[in-house]
Amino acid sequence: GSRGTNVFDIVTRKIVANYDVGSDVFDSTIVNRTVVAHAPDASPHCIKLFDIRGGNSSYPALHGHTDTIWSLQTSASGNEILSSGKDGTAMIHDLRTGKPTLTIAASTSGIRSAIFAGDQQQYVVTGARDFTVKIWDTLSGSLHRTHSVGQSG
Repeated sequence: GSRGTNVFDIVTRKIVANYDVGSDVFDSTIVNRTVVAHAPDASPHCIKLFDIRGGNSSYPALHGHTDTIWSLQTSASGNEILSSGKDGTAMIHDLRTGKPTLTIAASTSGIRSAIFAGDQQQYVVTGARDFTVKIWDTLSGSLHRTHSVGQSG
């Protein structure tokens, strides 16, 4: 099998493209005809972008995480990617510049997921391995609220 991420035609249910990131892909999504993928054990820890129309990577990789990236989400505008990972950070990357616009150091135990929230996506909500959910302001990067969700099992 191939290592990477596949794009499927939803009508024919056939693979129409495969993007090799050099490792098994942990998460991927599509934004404005761009496949966004990351491999958990790739070094350096980065997010790779592939143009669906061209097949090859035509954008610079998005850097900033220092360990495994665990989640990706796109903004409603499609201009930003929110990522989170084992390094305890959540990052908003501007797809137009390839640069991070906000880095939130949210947890020393790693952030399993991060999502945009609010009508204007003015918040980022992070879920960490330390069983906390935190709400962050996307403009200032400041912590708005913390909730402890307890331990499982």
